Amino acid sequence: MTRFAVALPYSDKIERRLHLAALVFLCLIPTFLLFARAAADISLVLVAVLFLVRSTLRRDWAWARQIDIAMLLLALLMLVAVVAPFGEYPGKNFSRGLIWVRFVVFYAAVTRWVLVDKAAIRAVCYATFAALLVGALDAFYQFITGYSLLGGQGMVANGNRLTGPLDRPNIGSYLSKLAFGVMALAFVAREQLGDKRLLTVGAGVMVPVLAVIFLSGERTASVLTLTGLVAVVIGLFISGGRARVLSIFLGAVGVAGIGFLLSASDRIAGRVAALGTVVSDYSDSVYGQLVLTGWRFFTENPLTGIGMSSFEKVCRAQQPPESLEFGCYPHPHNIYAEWLASSGLVGTLPWLVFVGLIIWAGVRLIRPGHQQTVLAALYLATVNLSLFPFAATQSAFSNWPAILTWMSIACAVAALNVFKRSDLADLKGIIPL
Repeated sequence: MTRFAVALPYSDKIERRLHLAALVFLCLIPTFLLFARAAADISLVLVAVLFLVRSTLRRDWAWARQIDIAMLLLALLMLVAVVAPFGEYPGKNFSRGLIWVRFVVFYAAVTRWVLVDKAAIRAVCYATFAALLVGALDAFYQFITGYSLLGGQGMVANGNRLTGPLDRPNIGSYLSKLAFGVMALAFVAREQLGDKRLLTVGAGVMVPVLAVIFLSGERTASVLTLTGLVAVVIGLFISGGRARVLSIFLGAVGVAGIGFLLSASDRIAGRVAALGTVVSDYSDSVYGQLVLTGWRFFTENPLTGIGMSSFEKVCRAQQPPESLEFGCYPHPHNIYAEWLASSGLVGTLPWLVFVGLIIWAGVRLIRPGHQQTVLAALYLATVNLSLFPFAATQSAFSNWPAILTWMSIACAVAALNVFKRSDLADLKGIIPL
């Protein structure tokens, strides 16, 4: 048999090379998010571009018709074709809306192409675990010494919040959003792909990661992580068998650990007290005022909103910042208020349909007495960290938080798709809706 005869077909070679390149860039994103945000964005764009090249070569655009992606594409169309022309700053609105396409294609690439086999899942899990561990250990070092070993900066906000290697106090958000998504992948690798070691390694990494999240001083990240842990404990309990014993043990350890942290750290106790103050007087807090401002912009422009990335400009144009108690901010610190203010009903409704679809995909996976309920808990915890409606959040359209959000959600949806495909022999790999 000649060498030519045993060679792979050209299209298969291209497929393998494109997939490998996309996988490498995907694995780099968690580390780049810690040290080089521009590089993280470039990697995300390259994953999306490689997927488009692959789709063009194969003439395979079926993914664009699948319901969750179709809703995102519809939202994108509304942002560009309807919202932008009627926004306060059409040129800026159009450019910001147009570049949002990279997140839609990236989500499609990860969930339908890159994370579909054991080797890819292992690579992404180990790369993410390594980045999480580095970030957590550096932040813990900062907690002990007062400054970051890798970043060099000290704690911020009067010594109340950790940064780790980041240049801003968002290490808790970084760790929490990626942790649950990658654990969902590791769980699928154990249950469906026969790789038990991956979940064990992940469980070990989660110990310092969870500790740093609660030490970080980030109230939103800490509370949402706590709800995620509660969901996992409940999922283990519902699964029954030895998982139920594990859930009781983890629940007891968690309660004891949080109690110890609150009693031993005045800094953390103070952050909890501050959260209580904000919640008890939400409408008069800075977060409540920002959400109300976003709601006002929406009611003034209910169909198309004010346009993307226009929140601060419109605020300043309507009234001097000094006339407001908290001034004008770039966004309302709530993703739903931001969507409503920025895109009105025409952009927000497709987005809400997408949110509902991916939440329902996790909820319908819950089965008492079955291990898949644990996957459902990890999946819903991941989604909750980015999409909880009452959380004070970063902007849904800013690069760094958007990359983090789409990376975590894409990993969770990919885990669900692999599970359903393995469990039901569904070779289409579509989201279980």
